[in-house]
Amino acid sequence: MKRWQRYTLGVAVGLAAGFGLVWQETGSAFDSGSVTNGIWSTSLNYGIASADPLTRAAVARRGLLALPKTETVYWAASRDSDGKPLDGSCTYELTGTALDSRWWSVTYYDRDGYLVPNDARIWSFSGASIMPEEKAGWKVTISPTKPAAGHWLPGVKGQPFELTLRMYNPGPAFVKDPKAAELPVLKKEGCA
Repeated sequence: MKRWQRYTLGVAVGLAAGFGLVWQETGSAFDSGSVTNGIWSTSLNYGIASADPLTRAAVARRGLLALPKTETVYWAASRDSDGKPLDGSCTYELTGTALDSRWWSVTYYDRDGYLVPNDARIWSFSGASIMPEEKAGWKVTISPTKPAAGHWLPGVKGQPFELTLRMYNPGPAFVKDPKAAELPVLKKEGCA
């Protein structure tokens, strides 16, 4: 092999390895935020100009239209309460109470951060979906099969997933101590 071919091959391998490492790091940045609360993780640096380069790259990669923490807090969950990766073949129970924010939602995504096609065309559950009698506590079933009753987010068998909890205009108590906020709990009920 000629010298220029070795250099070209070395540069190509180096670029491929570097790109692969950057892609892996920016993809995992949402799983290990600087604030953890139960299964949920976030960085309070989303949407601010002084965010570190890894956070900015992760936001750009995901196409997240990030707002600062005073306007929106984005929580991510990729594991259940037992620490196991979320699996679309399983049935989960997501429970919680009204959150300390003007508006909030929980959205079901694939591991790359995209909405997952489903026949029901349901991808999210929000505070607007709660009936008055559910203000003290609500429940959503996440499963590939629709439950007989109640709120439902469709899962896809054999496909890992993650959840994003968005809190718009969080309250002052939340902003003061997000680690102490009462966030939804996710428990696995079983797998198909």
